[in-house]
Amino acid sequence: MTPTRREDSRAHRHPEAGFSLVEVMAALVILAIAMTAVFATFTSQQKAFTVQNRVAEMQQNLRQAVEYMSRDIRLAGYGIPDNVTIPNNIISAGVTSIRSLYAKDNTTGPDQIYILYLFDMDANQLPTTDNAAGVPANAGSITVLSTAGFLATGVELVLITDGTTADLYETSAAAGTILTFGGGYNYNAGHTKSYPAVSPPVTVAKARFVRYYIDSTDAAHPTLMVDRMGGATPQPLADDIEDMQLTYGVDSNGNGVIDPGEWTPTPANLSQIRQVQLQFIARTRLPEAGWAETRPALGNRAAGTTPDGYHRRTYDIVIDVRNSGV
Repeated sequence: MTPTRREDSRAHRHPEAGFSLVEVMAALVILAIAMTAVFATFTSQQKAFTVQNRVAEMQQNLRQAVEYMSRDIRLAGYGIPDNVTIPNNIISAGVTSIRSLYAKDNTTGPDQIYILYLFDMDANQLPTTDNAAGVPANAGSITVLSTAGFLATGVELVLITDGTTADLYETSAAAGTILTFGGGYNYNAGHTKSYPAVSPPVTVAKARFVRYYIDSTDAAHPTLMVDRMGGATPQPLADDIEDMQLTYGVDSNGNGVIDPGEWTPTPANLSQIRQVQLQFIARTRLPEAGWAETRPALGNRAAGTTPDGYHRRTYDIVIDVRNSGV
């Protein structure tokens, strides 16, 4: 039977809908290309963000290291009129006294530095004086005006000075007005000098005696450490500090100027030191795949020989030493 005109018209108004196989495959290819581009962009941005975070963390570590060490180097020798006795082998064999700082150079690894000064600038650790009765030789304790700020129990170092000479003692207790000496690390040995009753009385204050060094026990994360030299456990100061080199500017001829050729990593006369060049290499916490970088030379230490994938930053500062001269 021949369809009517109305039925024919309805059939033309409702054709079969859909995509051909070629169209579907083309759409999938385009989508795959777009997703690949999006993923590549995301991966690249995430990698850049991660690297920038690691670099920012590295720079913060550098700033923290420099801030702490710069302060202590500037104050080296402050409040100490003459060398004070220390136990043999505390710094090196045969070294039995120190006044301001002591340098330990290392041409195949990071350097170290020891720093000593009288610590009297903290409101919570104020200095005190003896009770005008003086301090006898080989004293086991001393009576002071106040023990506020001193440790009730535990080891800490204190300086006693009359402005002409000084002695470094180690306390084991503080109670009332009595500081008891003898913390177990032999700082009190050999103090045969007595301090008679004088006016003004002798100063009794905490000593800051510290060693800065890099602990590379965990080779993947070398750490700048501070050792307070009183028997307490050394504390981490800044993470991922790979190298520390120190060079000293000495005024060997006494003309008030550090002349060319007067910079050395091994100063013979510590009292002639007028400036310290402090150099660091910090590196990112983790290496980056595909990044080829080798530890650069620093100070008198040669550069590394093998690329290891770490990003690095160097820092170089010259610090004035105001109290090293005798």
